Amino acid sequence: MEKKTEEILNIIPATKIALGRNQVFSYKFKSQCRRGGTKIKSAAGQLFAISLGNRKINGVVLNTSKKSKFRNLKTVLNILDAKPVLTKAQLKLAKWIADYYMTSLGLVIKMMLPKQIKQRSTSRNRKIFIKKRKPPKLLPIQEKAVKTILTSKKPTTLLFGVTGSGKTEVYMRVIDKMIKNKKQSIVLVPEISLTPQIIKRFQERFGTGKIAVLHSKMSYGSKYAEWQKIRDKKAMVVIGPRSAIFAPVRNLGLIAIDEEHETSYKQWDQHPLYHTRDVAVKYIELTKAKLILGSATPSIESYHNAKNGKYNLAELPNRIQLEQKKYSNKNINIVQNDKMPEVDIVDMRDELASGNKSIFSERLQEELANVLRRKEQAILFINRRGTSTFVMCRDCGHVMRCQDCEVPLTYHRQNFTNRLICHHCNFKTEVPINCPKCKSAWIKFFGAGTQRVEQELKKLFPRARRLRMDTDTTSKINAHENIFNTFANHEADILIGTQMIAKGWDLQKVATVGIISADTLLNIPDFRSNERTFELLTQVAGRTGRGKKKGSVILQTYNPENFIIRTAAKHDYKSFYKKEIRERKELNYPPFSKVIKLAYSSKDPKKASAEAEKLSKSLLKSKTKGCTILGPAPAFIPKIRGKYIWNIILKNWTNKDFLKKIQSWSIDIDPINTL
Repeated sequence: MEKKTEEILNIIPATKIALGRNQVFSYKFKSQCRRGGTKIKSAAGQLFAISLGNRKINGVVLNTSKKSKFRNLKTVLNILDAKPVLTKAQLKLAKWIADYYMTSLGLVIKMMLPKQIKQRSTSRNRKIFIKKRKPPKLLPIQEKAVKTILTSKKPTTLLFGVTGSGKTEVYMRVIDKMIKNKKQSIVLVPEISLTPQIIKRFQERFGTGKIAVLHSKMSYGSKYAEWQKIRDKKAMVVIGPRSAIFAPVRNLGLIAIDEEHETSYKQWDQHPLYHTRDVAVKYIELTKAKLILGSATPSIESYHNAKNGKYNLAELPNRIQLEQKKYSNKNINIVQNDKMPEVDIVDMRDELASGNKSIFSERLQEELANVLRRKEQAILFINRRGTSTFVMCRDCGHVMRCQDCEVPLTYHRQNFTNRLICHHCNFKTEVPINCPKCKSAWIKFFGAGTQRVEQELKKLFPRARRLRMDTDTTSKINAHENIFNTFANHEADILIGTQMIAKGWDLQKVATVGIISADTLLNIPDFRSNERTFELLTQVAGRTGRGKKKGSVILQTYNPENFIIRTAAKHDYKSFYKKEIRERKELNYPPFSKVIKLAYSSKDPKKASAEAEKLSKSLLKSKTKGCTILGPAPAFIPKIRGKYIWNIILKNWTNKDFLKKIQSWSIDIDPINTL
């Protein structure tokens, strides 16, 4: 019988441990033989079951040692996976995330691990047979972009191309080179709704076996099966939203972040509050891989880095179109298409003055009628779901509000039921017949959401086949894919949706896009609101004119002279950037400063206010030269889920040791907003 040898394993428990406390713990491990005589060897990245206090949890080996300065070490309970679940590069990345975003290392590790499947996965991999397509011949400007990405000493390239300019084809050419070099690639998309379309394109190019998909709507069994496929290097391309960056690739060659400007790449709802783009920049530094940041409307920070020479800049200024001769089996060719959609700005004040009280302008109604007559398709965009944005008593002015968040409730009508719903905590209640304050029956519905647009559309065009895509219609598994396929197969004429339809959809038959209200984001008091509005309007407009016809956009607004609306209508990013970067510099906002948002919440409003004032005074005492403190102030939405929220904004704060002591506050490094 072989003698057991004892080692010391330094393990990161996959759980939250307070900052300032030890994040790594030492355990004894006696290496032993499995059945069949295979010896279990310890290695960095392996997954073990351990006891921490009175709890049994999982942990990942950071490194091993022969001795420990601590006595009476516990022994590991069990080895859960002899193969490393995380690479050495991923362990270094986890430590960087924990340090940079000031969060628990164990929480980062927990996020990076797959959901543990105790029994063998029973998910069945459906065999999908998709005919592979030969790659088309690239345009010279695309070939130049590919060459820049592959040969430049700078690892990061900003691929700045207008909507429909062939950025995905550039990704695929670089990935093809990576596969030939036996390297894996990660392709990130901002929304799950985009995965069906991009998956199909990649499967047609590389075959179904080389592609793996990871996203939150998958069952645990399916996700774990894909995870194993990636770890075993059977899949060479990983596709998914932000969490897919932590896929268990073993030889990373490329990360491509499509629509890199999207705010969904920032994890905002739970710690660690990381930004995928910045994590990717660090990841490729650790692995010597390449990074592509693709967008028609790059984030201000990314374009600034490209202009200053930190990143490569590859531009695709023109749209492209795929062409194939009829009855020909030859390769599909890429040809240049200079037809950016024309944007018609409609002043809704004139519509009201002329007696049109509909949410659809006369111009939009006319264009939709033409689309239906020509048997084409249209997309209607409004950045609110629901039927009405708030409900008010016309007698006393009382607005129906959420009891826990104190924000106006949104009116939803669905499946023959009328409900008022809070979009922040999902509180639901019946629509009152009488005002709860004055008992008046004069209840009025104001504003418009996706459901209201759908109702009005039905009245105007009763025979039109309608689809709606918002949070309400996409809650079920495969809902995104089903809606996309229905519309792509022209089983619906008009698609109504929120911002999830603005991101990357490539539909050849969409002739018209109607933007119901371009003003919804303009008046938000945040330094990124101009950027978000420009991006959203430009991206939505880019969903049309991708076929042989030019396409049209009807943009409805009450502010037709607004600079953001005007530049978005002209697809003029560079003019927008020039003005925006000047204002950012004057106000010392990113990329000219580092911003940290501190947030405190309490059910007691007086306590929330007092704690904010107390911390503000302490911050002023610890303030260093060049640092700015804004606040304290109530959050833009001051109460959510029964808790009152106060914020403090820091610019260029360098004393991280001070921040580690404020355990009761949420710390958001590089927040996507300061609201």
